[in-house]
Amino acid sequence: MQIPIPTPDPMPLPGPLWLLRTLSLLTFCLHMVLMNFALGGGVIAIVSALQGKNDPHAARLARQFRGMLPVLVAFTITLGVAALLFVQVMYGQMLYSSSVLLGVPWMAVIPILIIGYYAFYWSALKESQGALWFAVIVLAWIGFTLSNNMTLMLTPERWLTFYRDSTAGFHLNLGEPTLVPRYLHMALGALAVAGLFVVILGLRERDQQYKEWLVRHGGLWFAGATMTNVLVGFWFLLVLPERVRSLFLGRSGLAAGLLAVTILLALAAMVHLLTAANPKKGNTTTIIGLASGFLAAAVMVYVRDMVRSEYLKPYFDPATLKVAPQWSVIGIFLVLFIGGLATVYWMLTKLAAARKLTLRAAAGQD
Repeated sequence: MQIPIPTPDPMPLPGPLWLLRTLSLLTFCLHMVLMNFALGGGVIAIVSALQGKNDPHAARLARQFRGMLPVLVAFTITLGVAALLFVQVMYGQMLYSSSVLLGVPWMAVIPILIIGYYAFYWSALKESQGALWFAVIVLAWIGFTLSNNMTLMLTPERWLTFYRDSTAGFHLNLGEPTLVPRYLHMALGALAVAGLFVVILGLRERDQQYKEWLVRHGGLWFAGATMTNVLVGFWFLLVLPERVRSLFLGRSGLAAGLLAVTILLALAAMVHLLTAANPKKGNTTTIIGLASGFLAAAVMVYVRDMVRSEYLKPYFDPATLKVAPQWSVIGIFLVLFIGGLATVYWMLTKLAAARKLTLRAAAGQD
């Protein structure tokens, strides 16, 4: 059967493919980390609020997360737009086709996200547990919608059947074997990275008792989510098409090596973070655990890109597209991008300082 894949946009790529791919991976990596902080942090805030009835440390963590989540969601959205634009530049005809088939849920992402964003603010201002639940469910649904679109983009052999069934634009890719493990892999990763964020809060904390609790608590969240995710990851690997799965089972030394490195880094992070709560270990063990965890997440982003390239190899290779570099535009983008990251860092430091003063005042320490 001939697969009806639209022809690529005749407009040439505005920069070399290696540069666009690098920027795509970089922006997606930053987006993923912040998204994980937001989604996983929301779940941790909910659980901590429930535990806070009997544990003052958990109640304090819930208050901290509620105050930070609106800002994290804002940064997540900003970096997500950049990452999506780079995917559209390189794989436009693939992504637009799947987006049309998924039209209604895909277009609904924006209004739903706005409502969820305000729910995070309502949760922070009113300390509303119900608003926090609603906001986390919204983020989880948006992640599920994205997983549907990204898997449908990779399987153009499904497009014609979906289109013949209905042109209404309600085609969630529920029959895709990789959808559930892919989504669970993302959700568990969010909990793990949010656990790393709890550990970072512990490193910044001056109250020694609360610091030790944060490091231990964050390490347990990371370890529990990561161990579960290893099992989900193997499930994900097993349901990949054979030609993609074989890439990580020896056909490509690079792919197999990167997968092994990711697992080893995750295990190293677990070991260091689970022992970091011991005051005798100092901050070095904690920092090594954090670095291993974030590096594992970064390598997994690259592995994810390899999976996408292998999926689409029979249908489309962006290396075949014409290139007409627009260096002036690229230069402006890089300057603004670096300036934007610097501005975000400055805003986060100011926010953290203000938040610390607010918490101290609330605790009667001033």
